[in-house]
Amino acid sequence: MTPRKRWVKWGSFGLLLMFLVGCGLVLLGLTQNFSVIHLGDKAKHEMTAASVQKATKQARRRVARGQTAAFDYGKTSQLTPLTVGSYGLRELFGNSAYRAVGELRVPAVGLDLPIGVGVSDAVLVRGAGTLKADQRMGTGNYALAGHYMTAKRLLFSPLAGVREGNNIYLTDKQQTYRYKVTRVWVTNRYHVEVIDDVPGKKMVTLVTCATANRGEQNRLVIRGERQAVKQVAV
Repeated sequence: MTPRKRWVKWGSFGLLLMFLVGCGLVLLGLTQNFSVIHLGDKAKHEMTAASVQKATKQARRRVARGQTAAFDYGKTSQLTPLTVGSYGLRELFGNSAYRAVGELRVPAVGLDLPIGVGVSDAVLVRGAGTLKADQRMGTGNYALAGHYMTAKRLLFSPLAGVREGNNIYLTDKQQTYRYKVTRVWVTNRYHVEVIDDVPGKKMVTLVTCATANRGEQNRLVIRGERQAVKQVAV
């Protein structure tokens, strides 16, 4: 075989290999996205007023025992297909301990996610996570975090489209709280005071990375003030 023919042969093999790897990466990404959506939807489907009450009480007991590591947002890491896949398998085999304590909706951008306790991978792979151990829905500054993904409709990624005046809804399946967005801004990751309570204010604060770039240092922050409370129909 001449050098030219060998070059053509290996060149064709290289192109085929690149094509197969590319297809594999696309398939992996699609599988990850499907799994994230499935986990979140399943958590919302299984959520009832009774399950929320039970999960909330369990979380408060853990906090009372000093188990607050789950609220350390600084220890969260970006999701990978492997991470997502592992939680999907746990759910499939009934080994998941996740229980939602509420639901977050921002209709203007199509965001609808379960709320879990803390910001562990098990929580953030499904939706929003609470940032403070002592926060209660409808009072103080109810602070939630979530992942910003490259897929713009996943998890907290839609928050990039939120504007002042949009509505944010929180529910624990007993009460639904409506908030109006009053401020949208980007700040440094170290400005953690954004989740602090403000005397006399009933707010919600949503926090996510400013972009999907690995190692992103800035945070997108959405602040809303409570407007109304409505009893959930049984």
